[in-house]
Amino acid sequence: MLQFSLSLLFGFIVNNLIGTLAAKFIGKPLVHDAMSKFERKKEDLKMAPLLVGYFLITLMMVLAYPYFALEASWLVKGTVLGLFSGVMSFVSVHLVISGWSILPPKEMLISGLIDTISIVATGISIAYIYSI
Repeated sequence: MLQFSLSLLFGFIVNNLIGTLAAKFIGKPLVHDAMSKFERKKEDLKMAPLLVGYFLITLMMVLAYPYFALEASWLVKGTVLGLFSGVMSFVSVHLVISGWSILPPKEMLISGLIDTISIVATGISIAYIYSI
């Protein structure tokens, strides 16, 4: 239970910290011009749903990790879990949304890939905590 709780807490912190840094320093320079007209203004940002969404992704990863049967080091196992979860959560969903919305597909793909960075870091942090 301690590993579960610690991996959920630290995974959520890592998810948000790395996600914020990736968005600010990688995402903004790459896709801001094409996406800014679709984004909320900073003062209109809805933090509750944003945090709940990232919490749910982290929770699902923490729940899945013990069942993620990959014979590898914690680093490889966490990276694979993060890539699997990130591609499933962000890359695929961003592409689906760009297919039915007016959001630009190339920028949505790039955004999904950038969002996956924090999920990979989350997977690694979860795997590390489960390894100690």
